[in-house]
Amino acid sequence: MKSNLLLAALFALSMAVGSMLGRNLTFLRESEAFYRWIIAAATNQRLFQDANPEYQDKPLFERVAAAAEERLPEVPTPDDQAQAKLVRAVAEPQYQWDVWRLATSPALAAERADFLSYARTRSLQFATGIAYAEAQAGGVNIFNLFFGFRKVAANFVWLQVDRFWHQGMMQRMIPMMRTCVALDPHFVEAYLLGAWHVAYNVTASMLPTPPADLRWDPDYKACIGNKERYYYWAIFYLKDGIRNNPRDYRLYFDLGYSIYSNKMKDYANAVKYLQEAVRVPHDRWVPRMLYHALENNGQYEEALAGWQDYQKRFPESLSGTETAPRFIERNKGLIYEKRGNDAAAAAEKATDPAVAAQKRAETKENRDQAREIWKAMDDPYAGARLLRLQALDMREEGRYLEAIGLLDKARWDSADMWEEASNLIMDIKNQANIALSVSEKKALLRRAEAVQDCVGKPAAAEEQTQG
Repeated sequence: MKSNLLLAALFALSMAVGSMLGRNLTFLRESEAFYRWIIAAATNQRLFQDANPEYQDKPLFERVAAAAEERLPEVPTPDDQAQAKLVRAVAEPQYQWDVWRLATSPALAAERADFLSYARTRSLQFATGIAYAEAQAGGVNIFNLFFGFRKVAANFVWLQVDRFWHQGMMQRMIPMMRTCVALDPHFVEAYLLGAWHVAYNVTASMLPTPPADLRWDPDYKACIGNKERYYYWAIFYLKDGIRNNPRDYRLYFDLGYSIYSNKMKDYANAVKYLQEAVRVPHDRWVPRMLYHALENNGQYEEALAGWQDYQKRFPESLSGTETAPRFIERNKGLIYEKRGNDAAAAAEKATDPAVAAQKRAETKENRDQAREIWKAMDDPYAGARLLRLQALDMREEGRYLEAIGLLDKARWDSADMWEEASNLIMDIKNQANIALSVSEKKALLRRAEAVQDCVGKPAAAEEQTQG
């Protein structure tokens, strides 16, 4: 009798303990999904601002951020952005435990419950890839069974993507790639390879869309054609990867360097995302790509400071001993040239003869400093810069044909100078009333068309760069 009572007591105790453990496990799973959504929504708020008003992400995140203001420790505020404390905390690794404690705290019980309700009804834009089964009601169901093997399923789906690629069925790859990362939102390689396939391989044989044929796309809020649409798809695909994996530098790097810099020549956004890549743990070579983007974006002082810091940090590396000094001098030369150009422009606008003379003297001083740097460097790019400076002198002297000849040589000597020298040639020809070639006329026409609104663009739509 006593043994039966003891067994009954043990059974009741085990059931109680099991029930308690089950509740704790459910709470942890639901809290983890809520935490992941907070990370995704905060990352979107800081970098993209892509929230769709048809979803509940923005109002729910505003409630969570308001509660976080008095519950999170003090977080430094960057000079260039006044974001909510929660957004700033998510961006810094040292505050992740604070964000986790906030996500699991009783203070956010109502927001956590609303998150689960919205997730079940698919009313959250940034929860579609966050372990959806873990936001389901308790019990065994098809979602629990299937998503318990979601990483395995994602691997099988990716094998299918690879098979489509080798069969040349690129149009079938995109929906499969979406399915793959929906199953496993932390499959970073799928994001990286998928974006590469779409932006590079799919578009390899496609010509850029002429400006006159661009059409307004309300989803991307940009004027695009068929080829550019793939670029934007890759951008949004990588953005989704960043929301779900905000600590992986490779996603920021591919978005900034592979897409914005290499494909779209949008160096402002290239700088933006490469700066994010170096904020998180990264390989040694990543900052070098940031410094190149800064230079391409005309931020020579920042590029110079970056290369100088790189040389100090890695004096033993080949890049620190050979590459860094060359680009340090290169950016110094470009800084002097920019100062000279600014002074020359100011001299032309000056109405006071004394001010004009002072600015012309500054122009000569800065250009002479640049010449000394280019002569010392003695490489094709430096030689082309010297030809450009000589052409500017000839232009001021009215020797237009000689200036054009020097610039034509400069662009053939250094591919990096092609666009800059070609544009300056067209400017000099227009100034001197020299006939343009057919290709130059078409280039000017393309330039004029590029600044016009494309077909279908709303009158109230503001010019903005996707970022």
